[in-house]
Amino acid sequence: MRSHFLTLKIIAIVILIALFYMGLFFVSGLVSERQSYQQGFIKDISNSQISAQSVISPFIRVPYQKQTTCTNEKKESYVCTEEHWTFIGADNTHWIADFNISDDTYKRTIYRAISYKAQLTAKGVFQKPEMKDQPYQWDKAEIVFPVHDPRGLNDKPSIQIGAKTYQFEFSNEGSEASGFDFMTISAQQRPEIAQAIQNGFSFNLAANSTGLSKFTLIPSSQSVTYQAKGNWADTKYDGQNLPYEKTSINQQFTAQWKNIALGRQNLSKLANCESNDCIRQLNNSSYAKEASYNGESVEKIGLSTEFLESVNVYTQTDRAIKYGIVIIIITFGCFFLFEVLKGLRIHPIQYSLVAMAQGIFFVLLLSISEYYAFTWAYLAAGIACVGLMTWYLYFVMRGFKAAALFGIILSTLYAIMYLLLQSNGKTFLIGSVISFVVLAVVMFITRHVNWYQLSHKPEREIKSTNLS
Repeated sequence: MRSHFLTLKIIAIVILIALFYMGLFFVSGLVSERQSYQQGFIKDISNSQISAQSVISPFIRVPYQKQTTCTNEKKESYVCTEEHWTFIGADNTHWIADFNISDDTYKRTIYRAISYKAQLTAKGVFQKPEMKDQPYQWDKAEIVFPVHDPRGLNDKPSIQIGAKTYQFEFSNEGSEASGFDFMTISAQQRPEIAQAIQNGFSFNLAANSTGLSKFTLIPSSQSVTYQAKGNWADTKYDGQNLPYEKTSINQQFTAQWKNIALGRQNLSKLANCESNDCIRQLNNSSYAKEASYNGESVEKIGLSTEFLESVNVYTQTDRAIKYGIVIIIITFGCFFLFEVLKGLRIHPIQYSLVAMAQGIFFVLLLSISEYYAFTWAYLAAGIACVGLMTWYLYFVMRGFKAAALFGIILSTLYAIMYLLLQSNGKTFLIGSVISFVVLAVVMFITRHVNWYQLSHKPEREIKSTNLS
C-alpha cells in the first residue's frame, strides 16, 4: 500500500538524519582535537618563551615598625616589633602603549601564536605624601614596578626623576607563586630617592616588553589616562573598565581609557594582600584560567587589550557544523517532496550518499582552512561537494533540470550558512527569517496536494528510477 510506503520512507529518513547527526558529533570532536593542538602549542610558548603580559603602575612603599604583643611557643606574651608597609600611589599617570603585533614570530607547522612588542611610556606625579605619625624608615623606601613576566622585558624599565634616570632592579620578593616580579628602585642604593619621595616628584617611565596575545595595565594612581594603539584589526577589550573611545581602521586600532577610581581600589587590594595567592589574583591571565577550571568566580582586574585571530578557523568550523543538521533536514525534505510530487522513488542508500557528501564538506572545510583563508576554504569545499552532489543527482533523477534545481538549492543553503557565520550579531534574526521563508515555500508548493488521496494511491502508479 502507498500509505505503508510513505510511512516507511519517513521512518528511514528520520533514521538517516539521526545517523548524520551522530556523524556531525564525530566531526565536531575532530575540530576540538585540532583546536587542542593549537592551544597546546600556545601553552608551550607561554611556558618556555613568553606569556600574556601584565604590569602594575609604579607605586611607593615605605616601611615602618610597630610594637605589638606576640605569643611564644609556651603561650607567653611579650612585646615585639613588626614591620609594616605604607603604599603610596601616584596622584595621576598618563600611559601610552604602542603595539607592534605579529603572528609570524612564534609558529610550529600550521600553528601560529599572536605576539606583540610594546613600547610603554608613562608620565605622572607623586604628590608630597600626607602620612600618619609613624616611625617611617624613609631610607628604606622603594619605588616599585611589578611585572608579571620579566622574560618579556627587552631591557630593564627606567624612570626619570628630575634630570636623572634610574633603572629598576629585580628583587627577591617576586616569585612564580605571586605571579609578579616586583622590580624596585630602593633608597638604600639610591639615597637621593628618599628626599624625592618625601617631597613629591614628577616622573617619566619607559619600558619595552613582548607578550603573547594579551596585555593588561593595572593602574595604581589616583587618576589614570591610558592610550593603546597598534597594527591589528581584531581586538577585544576587557577588565575593570572599557575604553571610552575606540577605533579600528585599515588594520590599525586605537583605544583610550580614563578613570579616577580604579587605581585607589587596586592599590588598596595590593596593600592588604598578605599572601602570594592574593597577589596572584591581580593577574588575570594566569589566575583566571586556574580559577575557571575550579569553578571559581574571578574579579576582573586592570585594563586589558587582547589581540584575536582575524578568523579562528576552529570556531568558525564548529559553528558551521551546528547548521549541518538544518541543511540535511532541508535537503532530505526536498528529496521527499520531489518523490511525492513527481512520483519518483529515491532509495535510502542514495539519501545516505548525499548525506555523506555533506558531511565530507565539513572535513574539507577544516583541513583546507588550516592552510588557507577561511573564505577560500569554504568556497573550495562548497564547490567540490555541491558539484559532486549535483553530478550524482543527475543520474538519480534522470534529468538535468531536476539535478540543476537541487544544485541551486544546495548552493543557496551553503551561501546562507556562510552568511550566518559572518553575521554574529544578527544570526538569530536572519535564521528566523530564513526559517519562515522555507516554511512559506513548502506550504506554497504543497498547497494543492491531497495528502489523504496520496497516501491511498496504489503503489503500482508510482514511477521509479533505474539506479544502475
